[in-house]
Amino acid sequence: MTRGWTAVAIWVLSLLLATFALADDPGYFLSWQQKKQLMGLGRIQDASGTWYDVWICPGYAPPGRYAKDHFFAAGRNFREYFEANKYRMLKEGSSACFEWALKECGLGFTVKGIPRAWGRHFSVANERTERRVFGWWLAYPWAFMEASVETAFRGALGAAGTAGGVASGLAVVPAWHVLDSAVAGTWNLGVNAIALPAVGIAWNTAVAPPLALVGQKPAESRVDGFWVTVVASGQDPVARPPSAMDAALLGQWGLLLLEETRPFQREQTKIEQKTAEKEAEYRRAIQTARENAAKERERVQIREGERIRQLSATNEWIAATAQRHPNLIYAPSYGKAVSQYHRKQGVPDKDIWRINDLLRTYQSPRKFAPAASVRPKTDPVRRGVEVLGESAEDVLEETFQ
Repeated sequence: MTRGWTAVAIWVLSLLLATFALADDPGYFLSWQQKKQLMGLGRIQDASGTWYDVWICPGYAPPGRYAKDHFFAAGRNFREYFEANKYRMLKEGSSACFEWALKECGLGFTVKGIPRAWGRHFSVANERTERRVFGWWLAYPWAFMEASVETAFRGALGAAGTAGGVASGLAVVPAWHVLDSAVAGTWNLGVNAIALPAVGIAWNTAVAPPLALVGQKPAESRVDGFWVTVVASGQDPVARPPSAMDAALLGQWGLLLLEETRPFQREQTKIEQKTAEKEAEYRRAIQTARENAAKERERVQIREGERIRQLSATNEWIAATAQRHPNLIYAPSYGKAVSQYHRKQGVPDKDIWRINDLLRTYQSPRKFAPAASVRPKTDPVRRGVEVLGESAEDVLEETFQ
């Protein structure tokens, strides 16, 4: 058994020695520099300066930078407890909850909304009673039913909203601001700064040495875009801040560009101003034209209506038809039959379309005004549901205004 393990160890040692001996072989194995790049950076640079990123090899430097960045992020998270901004946001959030709960929900929706609901329903009942409409003696009982349903709805919803808003201002918002920085800081410190980098380093320790020992030199012909990706030639895989000299030279270049392009910037500004002025003028002209056209159309429609009234008052055929067929009125479902009649009479299609439009507007020789829509039948339960829906719409409107 011992001899077997000895033979395996000798074989592995021989393989390593052979690999090291061929490390600088330009034909196949990675050079010593490339081995170091793969283990440290997870990338390899060839002789032309092109970098190849090995996806499954994280390197040691990237996890270290990742841990460093999130360690400082965790510090910033915990530092929020010593900054005034956190407590200012807590105060603003709680104040917003209290304002909504007490002012919008409690006072506006409930305390003021209930009297408005009673006044609205009873004003309608008063109008129906004064006009002595059909069933006017039910107007006030009906208004009482509507107002009672809306009162119950506003009272229940207003109380729940007020309680929820106050609870949010007292507990939910403070708890959130107390815990959010601690949770974020703990996650950044425990997971992002320690656990994930440790996993990356452990994985790199397991996978990078074998790849560095037996891996072959990279070439663009062997890049699949999945395991290995080409990085732009000459790009340093280790992101570093620019040196003071780089910053100074780039800053001087920017100032030179700024100075030399000022005349062109002024010309561009003038062009944009002229364009904006012309566009504004065009918009005003279009708006004026549309308003004038709308007024003209309205005047034409008024004159047309007056002409139809005169026709209804003087035309004998209209009078006779209205007397013989008092219930005659056009409905949209009649369009096909009326169009067929006109086609038999030889009326052109464009005139048929115009006739149908006129019939939809002036529906009856007796009374051409548009017929009043008949509402669906109702009862106290149905009307109560409708009142709840109207109150819910008021809630949404008052909330999002």
